[in-house]
Amino acid sequence: MKFILTILFSLWGCASFAQSPDSLSISNLSDAVLELQNSELFRNGTLAVSLTTVKDGKNVFSVNPELSLPSASTLKLISTATVLSIFGSDYRFRTFLEHDGVVRKDTLYGNVYIRGTGDPSLGSDRFKGYPNYTTLLTRWAQAVSKAGIKVIKGKILADASFFDKKPVADSWIYADLGNYYGAGVYGLNFNENQYKVKFKPGVEVGDPVTYLGTEPALPYLAFQNQVLTGEKGSGDKTILYGNPLSSNVVMTGTIPLGFTTYSVKGSIPDPGFFLNQALKEAMSSTQIVLIEPVPLLTGDVVASVGERKVLDEYKSPPLQELCLQTNLWSINLYADSFLKQIGKRLSGNSEFDASVTALANYWSLKNADVRGFFIKDGSGLSPSGSLTVHNLTTILNTAGKGSDFDSFYKTIAVMGQSGTVRNLGKGTIAAGNIRAKSGSIEGTRAFAGYVTSKSGALMSFAIIANKYQPGSQRIVSDELVRLMTLMAEI
Repeated sequence: MKFILTILFSLWGCASFAQSPDSLSISNLSDAVLELQNSELFRNGTLAVSLTTVKDGKNVFSVNPELSLPSASTLKLISTATVLSIFGSDYRFRTFLEHDGVVRKDTLYGNVYIRGTGDPSLGSDRFKGYPNYTTLLTRWAQAVSKAGIKVIKGKILADASFFDKKPVADSWIYADLGNYYGAGVYGLNFNENQYKVKFKPGVEVGDPVTYLGTEPALPYLAFQNQVLTGEKGSGDKTILYGNPLSSNVVMTGTIPLGFTTYSVKGSIPDPGFFLNQALKEAMSSTQIVLIEPVPLLTGDVVASVGERKVLDEYKSPPLQELCLQTNLWSINLYADSFLKQIGKRLSGNSEFDASVTALANYWSLKNADVRGFFIKDGSGLSPSGSLTVHNLTTILNTAGKGSDFDSFYKTIAVMGQSGTVRNLGKGTIAAGNIRAKSGSIEGTRAFAGYVTSKSGALMSFAIIANKYQPGSQRIVSDELVRLMTLMAEI
């Protein structure tokens, strides 16, 4: 019966697998996939699987390989592979502190600029040996002081003109935009464009919570607090409703009982303006006098008064380190910043749609199959973006032949050991073997990456589970881990 099911599935065009020295292991994988696909979990859903050899792109096993489905965060593998291939693993983004006008005695008759080139990590505290946002502010204030400037008769301006003026994709849902994972991408990013909101839970479930403020302080934002106290152990169930064009934030949902204080993260709607305000304060503490108030900006830059002179140049960590953090911890801001960098470098246009086209063309020219590749961003946050598992494995295979493959491969989390898959597959053959990126958005659970066969051959894989039974994500995730473990036994 097992043999008949396998043959029928292949004839239907839904699944296929190649014979290998360990055909029994492939048969076991096939049986497990068929069982899961035909289970109650997927009565109204779809399971797609692709397993191929990196060296020659040979199909080892596949189910629904050409159905275009939401990628969730597995898309970050493509964004990081692309940016590493184009820019190189040692590339560093630069941010400049500049001034125009003239300096007479101790007075600058001109403006001070912070000019970005799209570095998503500027001011982040993720990287050992690199300054966080408060240290950077101090460094810049000191750079102005060391230039002999004690009075500025001009303005402090954030120059975010490196990218276009659309920081978020049109396809992102409104409920995501005010939360940290929905932060917009700017030519000048700072502190990962996020802040923390501090709350104090009530005494009982259902009590209003007390809003304690934000870190860093954001006095130009207006917060409306509708958050209530949830059950103990219920976790963060808040939603911060905001967007890049508004200074109003509505906070809803619940935080758990039993904490003295509880923090959630939101996205700064205008990081350039925040940086203006913060640098103004840092300069004041360094006894630098500002004659004119800092204006409210939305990324626009006034015309320079003459040529700009550089006061300080900051270089980011190497691109490989940024990609490592992106894939380990699924940072949307970094992945979408990479997409815009790709679009600007390849086509001169950093808008989301143009950048997506540039990325797809890049891999198409390398003979990767991009049919069904309908992505909307670089992070997978858009629920309307989609691709096929074959797109994923064919691009992973093509990346496997590039000169920067070793750098890219090392950015992917190891199952059972690191990143978002550190707790998966422990005690199995998959732990320490499979490098995988996980992905999860409503109704979709996905994994993609590389696995080494028992014979030592490197294989690429992608699994997408879409529209499974509501409330069964934990069960589905466990089942997909079981499938990846079977892949490692081939």
